[in-house]
Amino acid sequence: MNIRIPLILFPALLLASACSTMDSQPASGIRSITPDQVSRSRSSPDSTPFEWGGIIVSLENLKQSTELQIIAYPLNRNGRPDTDEPPAGRFIAVSTGYLESGDYARGRQVTVTGEIDRLREGKVGQADYLFPVMHVRDIHLWPKQNVGGVTPRFNFGFGIGSGGSTRGSMGVGIGF
Repeated sequence: MNIRIPLILFPALLLASACSTMDSQPASGIRSITPDQVSRSRSSPDSTPFEWGGIIVSLENLKQSTELQIIAYPLNRNGRPDTDEPPAGRFIAVSTGYLESGDYARGRQVTVTGEIDRLREGKVGQADYLFPVMHVRDIHLWPKQNVGGVTPRFNFGFGIGSGGSTRGSMGVGIGF
């Protein structure tokens, strides 16, 4: 058997396995029941954990906790809110301690896991609204998305060099 084949094959397989990624993360709570469904039922569920996500509407830092009002969206298989889908209601996420308002700003996407403690009456604009209140066990702030898409890059270069001999050489390069 040629010894070179295993020496080449093993590193190639190692590199290929390093390129694989996990496309989805298991849900750490119930995703199938939406905040809107909980509000319409007018009863808070038992201590079952839910996993909801969406876009932050507002943040209020209190003495010992922070409240986030969130417009809920269905979660994709990675657990990120899918804002291409219709919204699924609103909820309030109560996190123990202080959350930085610069990081957890209006418009940012979050996914939270926790238990629904109660329903709280409030307002959305002038309309009455019944918010499920979730006590957060885990919160994930998603990186900002580049809304503008990919910025095209075009480079052009021109160079002259000796090439290590008395005869000169020239080159032109175009890069993307």
